[in-house]
Amino acid sequence: MGVSENYVMHDVMKDWFNSINFQWENSMITYNNYLGVYELREALAEFLTEHTKAAEPLNPEQVIVMNGGDTCMEALGFCLAEPNDAILCPTPYYGAIKANFGMRAQVNIFPFHLSSQVGPGDTAPFQLTIAKLEAALKEAKEQNVNIRALIVVNPHNPTGDMLTKQEVLDILMFCKRHSLHVIMDEVYMLTVFNKDVEHFSVFRLKTSELPDPQRTHFIYSFSKDFSLSALRVGCIYTWNQELIEICKYMLCFQQSAAYIQYLLAKMLRDKDFVCKKYLPTCQQKLSDSHQCVTDALDELNVPYLCRSAGLFVWADFRKYLSTNTFEAEKELLERFLANKVYITQSVAFYGNEPGWFRIIFSRNQQDVKKGMERITEVIRAIGSQPHHEGAVNGAAQPLALNGSTGDKGADAAVVKTGDSSLEGLLSQLHVQIKDSDWLKENTTDQWKSTNPETFKAFMQEIDGGDK
Repeated sequence: MGVSENYVMHDVMKDWFNSINFQWENSMITYNNYLGVYELREALAEFLTEHTKAAEPLNPEQVIVMNGGDTCMEALGFCLAEPNDAILCPTPYYGAIKANFGMRAQVNIFPFHLSSQVGPGDTAPFQLTIAKLEAALKEAKEQNVNIRALIVVNPHNPTGDMLTKQEVLDILMFCKRHSLHVIMDEVYMLTVFNKDVEHFSVFRLKTSELPDPQRTHFIYSFSKDFSLSALRVGCIYTWNQELIEICKYMLCFQQSAAYIQYLLAKMLRDKDFVCKKYLPTCQQKLSDSHQCVTDALDELNVPYLCRSAGLFVWADFRKYLSTNTFEAEKELLERFLANKVYITQSVAFYGNEPGWFRIIFSRNQQDVKKGMERITEVIRAIGSQPHHEGAVNGAAQPLALNGSTGDKGADAAVVKTGDSSLEGLLSQLHVQIKDSDWLKENTTDQWKSTNPETFKAFMQEIDGGDK
């Protein structure tokens, strides 16, 4: 439960591959266009136009096919920056991003930390805001770091957060204002498993609405949505013709096999399979497995971000650390491993808050249940130890919400936290009254009866406020 692969659809994909009569042709065993076989580039343009609800048809000539999404990042590193330049990236982030840009292109990541605490101007934990981007860029300049681009993963790995239309526009305007490239990584775009929530893709903006199309670049791959990580096929979509020409020369080293490209083109064009069977089945299976994980976390009273996309839940085990350190986080990881369950710790995502773990739920439910049982055994064993206080000494407890920042705001914001400070309670209230429906469904008496300990702590804070 530590590797982000979409295991739930392996059998469905395997059955489709085994059912088709796919014959070798001469074009599959000879040199092809380095940018990718046209059939796949055309199929991808049509597929992305439809499934991102693009504002205008995508152009196959602007699609660059490579051997995986990670390779796409590396290529953009070579093309957009010089060695020792840097890419802005909010943390926590998908750990391979650092290696993708740095290992060969020698482009650095300039990280800036997003907090689990809902601060001024925030409406959710780990929220990316323009104020934070401006502060990070200012810090980079003060350190004489040359920032060339910003990378944004939407939906996000590991939090599962999705950007609204306004947030996408704000990010694009920020990059234009500072002459930065923006890389929109949307590899999880079809893992949205809540029918009431929509993913907002950069393609939903017309080219004329993009503040700086020449510096706007998109990444997609077949690894997550389609469970095909081993086939190693990803793509870049860009409006920058010079970038396309440069990639053409690089791709003699980074191509996917022509046979695989033709096979995937055939799959994308099988709309009965993709639209009527694969995607609905995948989304339902992800929803069921997600529920399995969150039910277990609720039972343990472990806070988490309950989001509507991705293959994972970002869960807060900080109160089970012996100290507020990454050494203590490693100790907890080792306890999970000793009980034969692997989930990925915060340090792997370059976060600065020890104790957060990413739990992958995109496996069959039997495996998910077994994994959560093993996590439960570890947590209950720690909680039963007399010396354990159940919280990190000196560590702030998070405002971890069971909710979504998606465009429709369909998920109710339900607090999943042990923060009983007046500041924390007021932050919770700020987030919850943001949606007027919450007030209709949650009365004071109902909150008091379902949160007696929190209510008691709140009243104590009020009573002692003048002292």
